[in-house]
Amino acid sequence: MRGFLDDLDRSQRPHRPEKLSDFRKVLHQVEAHASERYFILKSIIIDNLYGVDIMEEAVEICKLRLFLKLVAQLDRYEQIEPLPDVDFNVRAGNTLVGFTSLEEVKRTLSADLVKQLALPRIEERAEIADRAFRQFRAMQTEHGMDADRFASAKADLRKRLDELRNELDEYLAGDYGVKVQSRKAYRQWRTSHQPFHWFVEFYGIMHRGGFDVVIGNPPYVETPKISNQYSLQKNALVETGNLYAICLGRFVELLGSRKRYGVIVPISSVSTPRMVPLMRLLANNSSIHISNFAVRPAKLFVGVDMNLSIWLGTPWAQKNPKRIFTTSYNRWNQAAREYLFSTILYVQSAFNESFSAVFKIGYYTDHLILDKLTRYKPMVRFRVKNSSIPIYYHNGGRYFRKCIKRKLSKKYVELALREEAANPILCLLSSSLYYWLWIIFSDCYDVTRPDVDNIPVPDSVVSDKKLHNLADALIDNLERNAQVRNRRRADGSEQQEVNYFVGKSKHIIDEIDKVLAEHYGFTDEELDFIVNYDIKYRMGLNNPGGDED
Repeated sequence: MRGFLDDLDRSQRPHRPEKLSDFRKVLHQVEAHASERYFILKSIIIDNLYGVDIMEEAVEICKLRLFLKLVAQLDRYEQIEPLPDVDFNVRAGNTLVGFTSLEEVKRTLSADLVKQLALPRIEERAEIADRAFRQFRAMQTEHGMDADRFASAKADLRKRLDELRNELDEYLAGDYGVKVQSRKAYRQWRTSHQPFHWFVEFYGIMHRGGFDVVIGNPPYVETPKISNQYSLQKNALVETGNLYAICLGRFVELLGSRKRYGVIVPISSVSTPRMVPLMRLLANNSSIHISNFAVRPAKLFVGVDMNLSIWLGTPWAQKNPKRIFTTSYNRWNQAAREYLFSTILYVQSAFNESFSAVFKIGYYTDHLILDKLTRYKPMVRFRVKNSSIPIYYHNGGRYFRKCIKRKLSKKYVELALREEAANPILCLLSSSLYYWLWIIFSDCYDVTRPDVDNIPVPDSVVSDKKLHNLADALIDNLERNAQVRNRRRADGSEQQEVNYFVGKSKHIIDEIDKVLAEHYGFTDEELDFIVNYDIKYRMGLNNPGGDED
């Protein structure tokens, strides 16, 4: 600001006296405070930061962290001044239960003509409460603020908000089948659901179109686990079955057009059938950048054993086209953590309904290979009810996909196929091509039935004699390198276990990929990309066998 004012003062060009008057006003306020940096951060906290959490203790911890950040800016004891009051910025309440707009209130009251008459009054009272909030906020940047006047302003604001909350809670309770006349039931509902009405609590922000930025790490909690605490009504994302998806939908509702949201959520958000409503909603209404991160060797959050995705999005507007950009599935060692985000690469991707996924791709070659694969029909057409020579695919694993001819444990799932298709499909499910495909559309943890059934397969693969021979060679090599050991179970008994070191069979898998490349029409460069995909970690020093089970 000082630089702009200095340039203006040095300029010989004529200008209006009031030009940059806001800058002069702010700098005048800064000069009245002992610490410039303290004042700047305090102003940001008061004017720009808002938060909601259902846990009251989390709200208090957040306030404490903000205060500690402020105090850390001071060099001397005499610089200390009153800490800001952020009780109306950071609040306890249920992000997912409550009205976000006056339109929602109108829809709730659409069947009650008498209650509809209260709508203009509600909006007027919300506007008055917002003016009181803005005045309360402005008082905190005044030097030498009068304590009595400040306390009176806070009490007035609290009273206005409480009155509005009480009225709106009564309207919302009807949506949940709760009769307000039954005071005990109504009190229990308010306690369990902790409704938070965004358009009242942050009226000025919502009235102007919503928040500029919403960031969060929403709870990774299955909805059945909270069913005995509170319920969610009229929410299209309830069917996803997890609170993080429902929160992400709410975040978008709170934003104006061309604003930004950022969340860290499980990688299942871009790779499981039940998350299709979430992917469809955001793909149709946002421009999104999604980065994807493995949980091994290193992880984003220490102690959180979960593959994660970071969504950065902008709600769609005419000048902001709906596009999706993604990264590949990033693995890294802890030593590389400080360079992780600065080296991320995005490419344009897409939401694919057939695969129930937003493809996790990070290279142009991914596009080329996907384009060739999706020309063919899915593998499910080769399935039969019973087969004399079934094969078994492993439903887990990390660096290799395994498919064998005997069922060793519950982790191996039977796949009944037409007899002539068994060996070629065994090769395909063991290939680096399938490993690559599985990584870009799955949760990178489980191998589900759709993950297998949706593999695109040319008809010519089934009749290829080389694949029949390579299947036998692969099984023979796996068995020769396998290790049998006894593992003690939790109940004290011992269980025999067979561990396959698939990395030792990589030379055969490479031959399989060369044959498959002919059927799919891959170039030499595309084949090389597939054969060496994730090779650093598949064949790394920390994983000499490739994959063990």
